[in-house]
Amino acid sequence: MNVLGLPIKEGYELPFIFTLVILLVKFILIIFLATRIAKQRKQENAVAIAFLAGILFLVITLFISRIFYLIFDFVLTNFDMTTYAYFPNIWYWKTGSILSSFGIGVLLIIIDKKVMQFKFKGLFGIIVFITSCLQFFWPVNNIDDFTIVSDIGTIGGLCAFFIPILFFWIGAKTPGLRKTSFSVAFGTIIYVVGGAVVGATFINIFGLPPYVMYAMSTILKTIALLMITYGAIHFAT
Repeated sequence: MNVLGLPIKEGYELPFIFTLVILLVKFILIIFLATRIAKQRKQENAVAIAFLAGILFLVITLFISRIFYLIFDFVLTNFDMTTYAYFPNIWYWKTGSILSSFGIGVLLIIIDKKVMQFKFKGLFGIIVFITSCLQFFWPVNNIDDFTIVSDIGTIGGLCAFFIPILFFWIGAKTPGLRKTSFSVAFGTIIYVVGGAVVGATFINIFGLPPYVMYAMSTILKTIALLMITYGAIHFAT
């Protein structure tokens, strides 16, 4: 069935629409954050600008990577895992993966440098960069190779948990920043959960139709992005 001119697999029309909704949410947040950064520049607050810029860069990379994933899922593979390793399918997936990973890596380095006074020497961001590059250049010729590169990405993705841990710590140590710090922390966790619920494992566990899981994912991700944006803006003021 064609949706917006694209040949979408029958039964996946609603998941496709939900994906478009989250893309729209990200696009709106990109405009909002860019406008906010422009206002912050007038206050000459270097930490605030750097932190908001990191969040903006992350949302931009998540926005672009989601476009690649959308093409990979709904146009090229139709969610058939046996086709994931084919050319050019795999390169759409790899491009989406490295873009989102770089957004996380940059934000981790900014947080470390600007908020933590470079206490960790950018270690977590560097790990993300290394694993994402390894994942991108690792040769994939079959589904077993795809599983390997997925596992490599998981290792780097674990570093993203540094973000909520850091902000929980900041909130616990600084009562004045508790609300905003916890907003970023919980928002990050909710976003990860929102991304996970559309995975095959969660769909099989709950036994719900894919469109229901995609609706849950869209709602969770929207709430998460709003929480992160709220926390970032007020944390930086």
